[in-house]
Amino acid sequence: MTTRRSLLLAGLGSLTTAAFGDRTTTHADPALQDVKIVIPQESVFVLNYMGAKDAGVFSKHGINLEVDPRPFAGFLAGLPSKQCMATTYSGIDAIQKINEGVDWVIIGGGLTVVQDIIVGKDAPFKTPADLRGKKFGVFSTGAGSFKAIRAAVIDAFHLDVAKDTKLEQVAGPALTKLLERGDIDAMVNISSLNLAAEAQTDKFRVLFSPNDYWMQKTGYPIVWAAPLVAWKSWVEEDQTRAKNFAAATEASFRWLRDPANLDAAVKKYGELASVTKPADVAEYKTWLQSKHMFMTQWNSKSVDAQWKFLDVAQRTGIITKVPAKDKYALLVES
Repeated sequence: MTTRRSLLLAGLGSLTTAAFGDRTTTHADPALQDVKIVIPQESVFVLNYMGAKDAGVFSKHGINLEVDPRPFAGFLAGLPSKQCMATTYSGIDAIQKINEGVDWVIIGGGLTVVQDIIVGKDAPFKTPADLRGKKFGVFSTGAGSFKAIRAAVIDAFHLDVAKDTKLEQVAGPALTKLLERGDIDAMVNISSLNLAAEAQTDKFRVLFSPNDYWMQKTGYPIVWAAPLVAWKSWVEEDQTRAKNFAAATEASFRWLRDPANLDAAVKKYGELASVTKPADVAEYKTWLQSKHMFMTQWNSKSVDAQWKFLDVAQRTGIITKVPAKDKYALLVES
């Protein structure tokens, strides 16, 4: 049974020489402006950025895009080290860095928080509040998505999964096995393994969806998994370039919603994105058609909804303060 949930940062996979060869930088048309981005391997970003680049989406917006896919740690280092000046980046981490004085701004929507809290099919829990004192498994306590989930659960159920449960950090593949055996009571896994668990409705079920929770409250999902983040100096250097890049990125998200485009991207880059199984592709199509995997609107209403979530994150102690919206949310449409 296919659910609405999605595979984003997939499990371990190897990068082929052919895949690396496909990202060789080409000479830009004189009318195009060069923009380099660093993205995580085994992620949906491989499909929307590289597939849409091949389809001419970025060049139509005046951008000659260079895509550098790396392992997750290398991806996280790319923007802070200025190996790229803008990219889709871990959102809560970006806010924390802004609070520490890093000169970053948010210039567009992006990947939403799609990870759900998963429990066994026959588990007695009705809400996350029932997990108090129980064993809660997570793939990484430092992940931006986990921090956002933590804030949402505190807001909704007054339960801090980092303090009120017996938190265990375990590598993704082992985490699912622990839940299946009953050695832990609930989990938040990397997106691919959350997808696999949700698809096994004979074994697992969803206890809580942070995206659904925020949709009910504001009409928008939570974008703080990976919004479009840029160095402010880069934006100020050429606002037209920044606007064109943001528009092209949003167009790439919409481009991937077309099932034919997804199929084409998977055919060429599926191994690099770790999307190779028919069930994974089917799940992508289901989620993309729901239009909740990506938030493509970066206007006053959607920004208000995201800053309200930052208020929640501050109130629950996930972040120390909320950056000024008028200073750090840029290129916002009316």
